[in-house]
Amino acid sequence: MKVLFCYRYGVIGGVSTQLLNRYTHFSAEFEIGVLYESDHGMVGHFPPGVARVAGTDEDRETAIRDAEPDVVVVIDSPGFLSAWRRAGSPGSLVLEVHTTTANLSYLDELEVRPDQVVTVSEYMREKLAALGLSPISVVPNCLDERWYAETVPPALGTAPVAWIGKLDGHKRWRAAADLLDRIATARPGVTPLIVGGYTAPASEVAALTTKLATSPALGAARWLPRLDYDLMPGLYSAVAANGGLTVSTTTDESFGMSVAEALVRGCPVVAPAVGALPEILPEEALYPPGDWAGAAERALRGLADPDFRAALLSTAEAVRERTHAEHALAAFREVLQRSAKSSKVA
Repeated sequence: MKVLFCYRYGVIGGVSTQLLNRYTHFSAEFEIGVLYESDHGMVGHFPPGVARVAGTDEDRETAIRDAEPDVVVVIDSPGFLSAWRRAGSPGSLVLEVHTTTANLSYLDELEVRPDQVVTVSEYMREKLAALGLSPISVVPNCLDERWYAETVPPALGTAPVAWIGKLDGHKRWRAAADLLDRIATARPGVTPLIVGGYTAPASEVAALTTKLATSPALGAARWLPRLDYDLMPGLYSAVAANGGLTVSTTTDESFGMSVAEALVRGCPVVAPAVGALPEILPEEALYPPGDWAGAAERALRGLADPDFRAALLSTAEAVRERTHAEHALAAFREVLQRSAKSSKVA
């Protein structure tokens, strides 16, 4: 069965990383192809010929037609939905929804009816059902083998408190910088660590560097605009082994992949009680949205109190099971089988 995944952009993190994580297991059963509207370094992570860029409407239409897919999976990309229709609607259509932002409004204007709808959490299932979409299946996000490989973390001589994300309003990086400032002020010996931002507008980068340069507590902070995905498991392990943790300031999450990645590597997380995060984090880890004092209190306690730190990790084993690629493959296999049947009936 030929399965073609279509997404807006290839960038380390989020949906693109999910496609890479899926590839190893899914390609053992299906012929996988990936199309992006643009690429920021992700295409090269796939074997040659698997992923490519279709940068214009005409390119997307041609690429879908030439692929002769049995199933087209369009992920939060209205441009690919239109291209699929113009290409003659080959195969069956699976609409996969990850976004929780204003981009979700495209679902109100769908010009095609998908055979199946896929999303990543019960939170998102309820959200999409309220919009009248059906049938909806949950295929959880997954991790590949590198996340289960053992590493030897270096001794850093400091406890990193990490924030990982895009420099945008959805992830609330400004609130994150203030939170890291608050934590570092209250606990000497902590090193704030910010990971992400290499695709951010210059204005956002300038604002971040100004914040780092003018805040005394953030003077020792480390900013990694980009870190190769292969190094991310080791980063989380190093943070955990040196007594650190990660914090999240997101406004909403369809799943919370960076949170799940941290837990799988034994790294405690403190995050707001938004979106699907309560599905993977224990109550101790969750603070009310916008309660920065509460977020700092939990983080500081996680740095100092071994019992509380253990409580923050109490869901880690369940998350490891949930994010294993075999689990995602089994769920996705059912979706494809139903899609194939509905296509034959049509």
